[in-house]
Amino acid sequence: MKKIALLCSLLVAFGYADKKAMLGSFDGFVERMGASAHELGRGNTGSADTSAQPGAYWNPALLSFRTQLTYNLHAEQRSLDRTGGSIGVEGRVGKRMGVGFAMLYRGDHAFDVVNDDDETLGEASPYFSIMYLGFAYRLSRRDGLGISFSMSYDNLDISEYYDDISLVDGYQSPVSFNLGWVRQWNEKWSTSVVIRNLSFSKNLSAVWTRNPSTDNSVISTEGVRPKVLQIGVGYRNTLFGKPISAWMEALDYQIADTLLAFDPDRHVWTGRVGFEYEVIPNGSVSLGMNDLNFSFGLGYQFNIRIGKKRWPFDVSYALLYESEANLWNPLSFGVRGWIP
Repeated sequence: MKKIALLCSLLVAFGYADKKAMLGSFDGFVERMGASAHELGRGNTGSADTSAQPGAYWNPALLSFRTQLTYNLHAEQRSLDRTGGSIGVEGRVGKRMGVGFAMLYRGDHAFDVVNDDDETLGEASPYFSIMYLGFAYRLSRRDGLGISFSMSYDNLDISEYYDDISLVDGYQSPVSFNLGWVRQWNEKWSTSVVIRNLSFSKNLSAVWTRNPSTDNSVISTEGVRPKVLQIGVGYRNTLFGKPISAWMEALDYQIADTLLAFDPDRHVWTGRVGFEYEVIPNGSVSLGMNDLNFSFGLGYQFNIRIGKKRWPFDVSYALLYESEANLWNPLSFGVRGWIP
């Protein structure tokens, strides 16, 4: 019974206990940690930026603006022994279409497994990954529509401590999908709308059952991803003759298993804002805020010539301060490039 109680407490910790917890579950790594150091440095804003990568994650409609094959790599070490990273590859198909793939990874190291007598049974390394496959079509020179399909897998890594229970460590979610639109109005303004975490169920809600044990000795829990409406705005200009940009996003998380919920108690609203300035040629500084998480970023674009071809790539760094938890996360790095 002690072990079962411990298991249930772990599942609740990674599950949804109340309104705010629904945004901070194990799956919530994706929303909090983002998918690249470049966008993280300016507050995790990327849905309205046609150069944001990986587009399959930020907004599948961005893929319609790809003109060549691109790639991105991201790795970070956070406080509390938490690590993360992402990879992405995307490119043009024909004249109006784009396709992209992205995978995000989040994990904890040295997670103490403690029973209800405060006895440490050992250490676990739970992890979470999610894959995106996106497709987009350019409606016009300025408009693009896109859809991406996603599926996740998480592993609690605690079954070895439950010899008397046929425990299942890993859980795979059903396929969900995300819809996106982006418009580049002119050289300065761009807007976007993304609807995330839809499913093929009756209410379009991404909800599924997790069965922790094969013999049903442990109570089942629900895996849930709330529907998200994300609206983004981007503005580009120059300051002292150098490029500067500002990005804003508003997000509405619906935490009800219905098609639409009009009760404000079933919604959580939050916002993101970020700024980026090219202080030296090819070198940029960024600032941002995601809810109450503050970020600072640096970036530099290198150009390497091999033969007659030029191989450009960006190297980015982000520093994040999570004010509600009073945590500094100083190690986030990313590389993205274009293949000629």
